[in-house]
Amino acid sequence: MRVIVSTNKGGLDDTICPAFGRCPTFTLVEAEAKDKMNASSVPNPGSGAGGGAGIAAAQAAIDSGARAVITGNCGPNALAVLMRAGIKVYMGGGTVKNAVNDLLEGKLTEVTSPTNPPHFGMGPGGRGRGLGPRGFGRGQGRGQGGFP
Repeated sequence: MRVIVSTNKGGLDDTICPAFGRCPTFTLVEAEAKDKMNASSVPNPGSGAGGGAGIAAAQAAIDSGARAVITGNCGPNALAVLMRAGIKVYMGGGTVKNAVNDLLEGKLTEVTSPTNPPHFGMGPGGRGRGLGPRGFGRGQGRGQGGFP
């Protein structure tokens, strides 16, 4: 079974990153049986995206040939893309190795609805600059936010 896991640095001993679309790396695991697995790490193409991070990450999972994803959370866009491709998504925590073993033993919960809102993890928006004392110009931050 080929599984892709959202990770912080990559590898079987790394911990699962709580965000799917903006995780720094993916660990791709070929699991033949419990404790019999090979892993490789790849950067997540969506990690630094200004928008569409979940979709880019989901496409990377599809391109990897994975049949399952293990992550901490998954937003609506990424989940929709993965589900349309027939890839099952599971919530997991701890190390990659332990999470994959849990998957093989049927202990992980399958995700069937988003666990994050849209644009989660983008950070707060910025204040505008220009056009008077209140700064009604274009925001310089990323994500949602603006005036309180």
